[in-house]
Amino acid sequence: MKILYSLPHPADRLSSSGSGHTVRANALLNAMEQVGHEVIRLEAATSQGSSSFVVSFYRNVVKKIMPAPIAMRLRDRGRIRYGRAYANCLVEMIQKARPDLILETHIAFSLASNIASAMTAVPYMLDDVAPSWEEANMYGVGLKEEAVAIHRQTTRDARLLVAVNNTMKANLLKDGLPEEKIVVVENGIDGNAFHVGINGTARLRQWNIDESAFVIVFVGSFQPYHRVDLLLNAFARMQTDKPLHLLLVGEGGKSAEARALAQQLGLSSRVTFTGSVPYAEVPSYLAAGDVTVMPATNDYGNPMKIYEYMALGKPIVAPDQPTITEIVRHGHDGYLFERENIDALATALLKLVNDPDLCQRLGKEAARSAENHTWLKRAEKLTGALNAIGIG
Repeated sequence: MKILYSLPHPADRLSSSGSGHTVRANALLNAMEQVGHEVIRLEAATSQGSSSFVVSFYRNVVKKIMPAPIAMRLRDRGRIRYGRAYANCLVEMIQKARPDLILETHIAFSLASNIASAMTAVPYMLDDVAPSWEEANMYGVGLKEEAVAIHRQTTRDARLLVAVNNTMKANLLKDGLPEEKIVVVENGIDGNAFHVGINGTARLRQWNIDESAFVIVFVGSFQPYHRVDLLLNAFARMQTDKPLHLLLVGEGGKSAEARALAQQLGLSSRVTFTGSVPYAEVPSYLAAGDVTVMPATNDYGNPMKIYEYMALGKPIVAPDQPTITEIVRHGHDGYLFERENIDALATALLKLVNDPDLCQRLGKEAARSAENHTWLKRAEKLTGALNAIGIG
């Protein structure tokens, strides 16, 4: 099958590794090629020449000088216009490449594939579909009625909707979408990049971390819902004779607050902030840890880092909530704690610090579980779903 992939975001590119949706898109598309499909990639950010300037101008000028409601309305109108213009690029590529299907990463306010499909009769599917309310909750929306209307239109007309987990599927069902057009294809693992054979000693030496210390690792973009503050407060409460070190990998909106909190708690000598690192280096940072942790996450996502923690054969500490228990089983391949509870997180981490046998067993089982979560298996599942609706 010939697939035309579309990334309608005005700034993101497949070559950028910082965002979860581009990591997912790259991995899934590569896997689709491995199972025999031909994939053509098209990005709005490269096909629309002025897009990066427009995004930069909004973020650095408009957003700073205008009241937020006005700035967001201008932004949203611009996104709608941009999506309509990008649809012309899609149509041109469809006429040139003659694909069987358009596969687009779902982006709020984008009508590109919807318009291109209507003009060419080539069906489209949306990957990583978010519920209608996500954009407002996460980033704020200026044109609320338009946001809901566009979400309703694009999800209604798509031949297939891909949800990243059962929680997301349930949210789409609540939006009134039919179950038969929704398939769950979770995030996955690139086994060539993430595996148990990686050695992290060089990272410990790079950051002057005592090699005899028990190292707890978090990797993420420091979003508000990651609650790195929860982890820092839990780490401060951990009482043990063993030397402990917290390795925080990544950068984001809450990084500055996290650094300030670490200093306030007197943890500066025992906490390392690496800042942003290339995605290709993430496996070696995970390998440097004895335990991996996710202090918190939102109520509907499918955290890619959990799968990557698994692939390194690291014991995982994560909150006990549906989006995690779909992936991790407490006491089998991970250790769960009561969400948003600082003492419970500290207790869970100390349990692993003080029980090397449990630590080793959880890590081994996590590595075994990772074998079921490869991107190749995800591509096979998606291909089956397309075949089931007569595409392919």
